[in-house]
Amino acid sequence: MPPRSTSARLLADHWPVLVFVALLALNIALKQRFSLFDLRTLCANALPLALIALGQYFVVMTRGIDLSLGPIASLAGAVLSLTIGDNLALGLAAPVVIGAVAGLTNGVLVARYRFPAIIVTLATMTVWQGVALVVLPNPGGFVPPEIQRLATRGLWFPPTPLILLALTMIGAGWVMSSRFGLHLRAIGGDEAAATMSGVRATRTTILAYTLAGVMAGLGGAYLALATASGSPTIGDDYILSSVATVVVGGVALSGGRGLTSGVVF
Repeated sequence: MPPRSTSARLLADHWPVLVFVALLALNIALKQRFSLFDLRTLCANALPLALIALGQYFVVMTRGIDLSLGPIASLAGAVLSLTIGDNLALGLAAPVVIGAVAGLTNGVLVARYRFPAIIVTLATMTVWQGVALVVLPNPGGFVPPEIQRLATRGLWFPPTPLILLALTMIGAGWVMSSRFGLHLRAIGGDEAAATMSGVRATRTTILAYTLAGVMAGLGGAYLALATASGSPTIGDDYILSSVATVVVGGVALSGGRGLTSGVVF
């Protein structure tokens, strides 16, 4: 088979971005407008899914799958809504800690003890769903209005959701351009070959699941901030949609291939 040209490779890597731009242009043409409100709403609605799906992306790159990210987001948002009104620092830090602990648990069970990822995360999914219901049996909690406005609107242009979405994409791209990202791709391509090449597969996989948990925690935190309340089930909608977003973003479920930009767009 002859080698593909540079333009063909670029098209294969970036087609999700091109599709997004085309659909956005079509939407603007049909509505004949695209205001600041439309931009803010688009980014605010996309940000939680982008965060959780990027967490799924890191796991999929290792040929795994994480079904617990949605419930982790629910629990993180529930805890934030119960604490941020009294202690801002605790409210913002709790989702990160919750996500890291949950992701680390998954990573250790999958990478160190070699349990199948789908079985591990299906089990922990149920655990975190139960914990979220114990922490917050019904939707509620409290997020100060000024914090909600800052998270969903901002004080200037560009709006906060757009800034956060751009920082998320840049940060994820930087992670994948680092040595850690290279090791993720190597493990997804061939774990045995990566190990023989000096990649610490167990540690890298654990870090991937931990990072996925942190991203899910951040996604749940933003959901709580945007809706000004927590919910023990709000993350359930992201269990499979995060996987679908990764696939539609051009990432191979067989691991090792795909761009973070495709997932976001």
